This record gives sequence, C-alpha cells and structure tokens, in this order.
Amino acid sequence: MIADHFLGHLLDRVPETRPFLEEMYEGRPIEALPTWDTDLDLYGILLDGLVRPVLQPALASSERDENLLKRCFGYVEEVYEADTDFTRGAVYFQVLESLLDAREYLDNAIPFLRGHLREPVSKMLRNYEVKGYEDGLPPL
Repeated sequence: MIADHFLGHLLDRVPETRPFLEEMYEGRPIEALPTWDTDLDLYGILLDGLVRPVLQPALASSERDENLLKRCFGYVEEVYEADTDFTRGAVYFQVLESLLDAREYLDNAIPFLRGHLREPVSKMLRNYEVKGYEDGLPPL
C-alpha cells in the first residue's frame, strides 16, 4: 500500500465508506476527494470514514455481512502492514481499541482478525484484562 493513498485505497476496498468520507471532506463529491497526500488524515479516515459508520454497525448487525467485514479488516491489515509507527498507531488507537467499545464488536471481529493484527489485539486484551480474553485471542 502506498502511504499517501490511504483514502483512495479505502474507497476501492470498501466503497460503503463513500458517503461518510464525502461528509468528512465537507460534502465534496467522490470525484473531488483527495486521493494522494491523505496520510496525515489517516486517524480521521479510519475512525470517521470506516470504524464508526461502517465497521461497528457491521459488527453489531444480527446478520453479519462477512464479505464486508473481510474487506474492512483486510484494509486495516494492509494499513497496519505499512509498518510505520504512525500507521500502526492509527490502526491500534482508531480500529483495534474501538473493538472494546462493545463486547459484540470484539466477539464478532475475532474470526476476521488475521495475520499481523492478531498479536496486537491479543496483547491489548491481556493488558486491559478483558474478561474471557485474559490470555489473548483464542487460536484460529
């Protein structure tokens, strides 16, 4: 993933974020949204464009859209794998910690937490002593 292309990549991977990203960028239509040099907006893009409006409702839904959740967490993992302190911090504070906002978010996210996301989530669960996850995530 190109570090300054977070917004464009999110729109490609999870087009359901479009209306929220347009709102975030002051109502500009999708065609007028910046696609480059959005790296400094990453915290907002993750929280206000993905987590609150798309990911958390998808995790709370009684009929989970597995395809949507796979795409959301696939995008998050790609951002995390950009392997900079900035991108890893953004993912941790905006996405992974948001899983603790409601027990259903965490429980329903576990099947989609793969690859490099598993270890930071396990560590977070142990550090916060989350009931039922004191030893971190269960094995896949």
